[in-house]
Amino acid sequence: MSTRLYHHQRLSREHLLEIAAHGFETVELFAAPTHVEYHNPAVVADLQQWLAEAGLELHSVHAPAGAETPDDAEHALFIARRIPVKVFVTHAEGTRDAARRGVERLAELAKPLGVTIAVEAAPDDGSPPGSLVHFVEEDLEAGVGIGLDFAREQRRGDLIDAIETVAEHLIAVRVPLESPIDWASALTTVQKIGYEGPLIFDVDARGSAKETLARAKTAREKMERWLTST
Repeated sequence: MSTRLYHHQRLSREHLLEIAAHGFETVELFAAPTHVEYHNPAVVADLQQWLAEAGLELHSVHAPAGAETPDDAEHALFIARRIPVKVFVTHAEGTRDAARRGVERLAELAKPLGVTIAVEAAPDDGSPPGSLVHFVEEDLEAGVGIGLDFAREQRRGDLIDAIETVAEHLIAVRVPLESPIDWASALTTVQKIGYEGPLIFDVDARGSAKETLARAKTAREKMERWLTST
């Protein structure tokens, strides 16, 4: 579950406990400064304690699109100096050269922290997934993966093709709660390509967060049944 569910508030211990109470074990931190003051070491220390109390693993940190400065993304990455993080998701923004330099800088900083960078298309980027594959394979020297937003690719028209296109590089997946996605086909494809990471629910609360989490729990259980029946 992504903490973007609470993005309009400061992240709190109670939020993480609420996520855990609905059976989730893994979270992605939505690293907006208004949501988590990650520049502040005391806040990061509190986050570490809250995660431990909730029994949650911080799998990934997601840098929001349009970070004000490159330093914002770097400070968000440095959460991993204190809390283990597997993946840091960032966006390929600006000119291709600027995106390359920004991502390679993050990859250089991430390597000693045991973090892998995942590049995701910016929300307003209409280019096909193949362009991200080309960016990762041809433009970057660092070992960088790809993050895929299933909702975005479904809107573009061919989610299954997108999954197969990025298969070799896929290390982060975000899924919507409400979407016309053919989940049986999508999850079968995810299994077929050998993706073993979590599927992170990335949702805005409609109604209360608790109601949204209850719906997400039901959706997760249905996905688990699909995955175990194939």
